[in-house]
Amino acid sequence: MKQYKFDISNPDKVLFPGSGFIKKDILEYYERISDHILPHLKNRPLMMQRFPDGIENDGFYQKNASDYFPDWIETIELSKEDGTVNHVLCNNTDTLLYLVNQGTIAFHTWLSTTEVVSNPDKLIIDLDPSQKFSQVRKAARALRDILEKFSITSFLMTTGSRGLHIVIPLDSNEDFDASRKAGRIIGRYACRINPEIFTMETYKKDRDGKLYFDIQRNAWAQTAITPYSLRPRDGAPVATPIDWDEAGDTNLKSDKYTLKNIFRRLAQKESSWKSFNRHRYNAETLFKKFEKELD
Repeated sequence: MKQYKFDISNPDKVLFPGSGFIKKDILEYYERISDHILPHLKNRPLMMQRFPDGIENDGFYQKNASDYFPDWIETIELSKEDGTVNHVLCNNTDTLLYLVNQGTIAFHTWLSTTEVVSNPDKLIIDLDPSQKFSQVRKAARALRDILEKFSITSFLMTTGSRGLHIVIPLDSNEDFDASRKAGRIIGRYACRINPEIFTMETYKKDRDGKLYFDIQRNAWAQTAITPYSLRPRDGAPVATPIDWDEAGDTNLKSDKYTLKNIFRRLAQKESSWKSFNRHRYNAETLFKKFEKELD
């Protein structure tokens, strides 16, 4: 194996028993994908999802950096209700691979960066199927049509788990309360325009088979799966940014892209989110646009 800044422990340990992937495979994946994932991790407080004994054994989420982490691992101390959390910042390949060596399979990040940690730079709408995945694809296309009506450019990602994320870039000039308020009013509008598709009912028993318009991630200290992160599921699926025209593909599934085929995709097409940073919206302005239509 390549020489790293740290010693690799148990490189042959099986982490994905159903697929046969060992720790060495996971390290090599993250090293190879580093140019794609690091821009999405940069300066974002991190929550690690660790499976030191493989995904079929108990894993855990970790926010606080461990005391034994080397001093070259960057961290940021942030407040929480009953104290503080010392989050890792994964800004380089050495840190990325060190965390993988510690059994980190999935990387979840805040929706803000350390530049203005109180203000998010993206709004995420989580579409998770209650029935078939075709329901998610239909809902995603309907929501894109709504956003385009208001001249809002949005971006689409398979989560590698069950559903899709629709992401709206924000300008970081408003706080989490403002972005959550914007997400909520977009949801209200979507429910009015497409009542047969969307619901904002909190309890499953009240949803009547409709898709929940989930904006719960848009709050202080909440996290979302990072683009190009693996997920701890059989086959090692990858959270993958995709083009909007792919939402119409009947073969699209949330776990379509995996450790085995993601690099074939990347070799065949340019990044689906390459224009992400050219589209930034003000959360309060978004709210007012939809508020006007709901009056």
